[in-house]
Amino acid sequence: MKIVLEKPNPYWKLNYQKEAELIQEQFLKNKERPVRIEHIGSTAIEGIAAKPTIDIMIGVSKGIDLDATISILKQSGYIYVSKYNAALPERRFFIKIKNRGLLHKEQQIEIKVADEMPRRSSFERLFHIHLVHEHSQFWDSHLAFRNHLRSNMMDKKLYQELKLHLARQDWENESDYAQAKTSFITAILAKLGF
Repeated sequence: MKIVLEKPNPYWKLNYQKEAELIQEQFLKNKERPVRIEHIGSTAIEGIAAKPTIDIMIGVSKGIDLDATISILKQSGYIYVSKYNAALPERRFFIKIKNRGLLHKEQQIEIKVADEMPRRSSFERLFHIHLVHEHSQFWDSHLAFRNHLRSNMMDKKLYQELKLHLARQDWENESDYAQAKTSFITAILAKLGF
C-alpha cells in the first residue's frame, strides 16, 4: 500500500481547535475535571506534508483512571481501539471516521485485538485521540518532538524529506510506515534528553 500525504493545509489547525472545544465540553458535561488537549503529529507542524488525520493528545491528571474516561469519548462519536492497549498500556487510543460511501454505514464502538482497523478506502479517518496521563513519558516526548520540529527548521526539513521518501514506497500496512520513522524520531528525542 502507498501512504498518501497531503500538502500542508491551514484547515488542519482549525479542525483541531473545533474538535478540541467539543472534547472539552464533553468532559465538562460528564463532570470530569478539565483536561489539557494538544495538537500533535505532522498536522500540528506548519509547512509539513501529512496524512490528513488530526492527531489529538488528551492529558488527564495522574489520579484519573484512563479506562473511566473511555465512555466520554465514545459519546463524542469516537471508536475505542483497545487492540493496542497491550503494546501501549499507558495510552487509550480512539478514532473518529467518516464513511466514504453509502454501502458502509456500520460503525463499531470498539476495535478489539482480533478486529481489523477500518480500511481507508472505505472510511476517512478524521481524528486520532491519544488519551494519556499528563506529564507521562508519552505526553512529554510527543510535545517535545512537536515543539522541536516547530522551532528547528533543519530537522523539520529532514523529517519532511524522510516522510516523502517513505511515502513513495510500498508498505504492508500503515504501522510499517510509522515504524520506519522511529529511528529519526528516537534520534531527535535523544538529542532532547529522552
